[in-house]
Amino acid sequence: MSLTTHIKNLINTPSDSQLLSVRIPSITVNLIDELASALDKTRSDLITTFINGGIEELEKQLSVTRAQNESPEIENSERTDSDARYFMLNTNYNNSEEDHYTMLENEEASAFYAHWKENIAYLKENDIVFLYQSGNGICGYGLADKELIKRDHEGKKNQCYSRKLNQFVRATKPITAKACKDATKSNLNFRNTMVSLTKDQGKALISKLSA
Repeated sequence: MSLTTHIKNLINTPSDSQLLSVRIPSITVNLIDELASALDKTRSDLITTFINGGIEELEKQLSVTRAQNESPEIENSERTDSDARYFMLNTNYNNSEEDHYTMLENEEASAFYAHWKENIAYLKENDIVFLYQSGNGICGYGLADKELIKRDHEGKKNQCYSRKLNQFVRATKPITAKACKDATKSNLNFRNTMVSLTKDQGKALISKLSA
């Protein structure tokens, strides 16, 4: 992916902050204030750093757990010729920003290595796939192409499976995890590589993206 495209994708991905009220033990607040004073930083700077560090460590541990235990949540998703199937694919942003932006640039659904890439092989023509960016939300969707593309990834042969997403729609503003839950009135699993959605959930997300 070119530097120009990478910069364009960064610009087009909204970045903002939200006010979050939490109660923290006084002794912890005092320690934060001491560190903030020593480093000439604000409480917010340090708390954000600590949260990001904790999330990164948790992501590493969850990745190991998912590699061992991730269940094939898509196996029971069947359809007739007249029915659409809906899926949500995690774009692997936490592990590789480049893979995420490549999917958006190429308007495709991709997965990598081991059994994860088999999710893409499971897709059928015209399945509707939502691309979900961890920490940001659903950033686009399209209809899976019938052709399964196999290509090398990081020097490893055929370790990336992809399908073009036809009629791709890129979200003007990604739909956050909370917004997804509110729109579908259900809890969704954002952690697995790919999960199946009901028809009602899929239609609700498309309606939300179109609003």
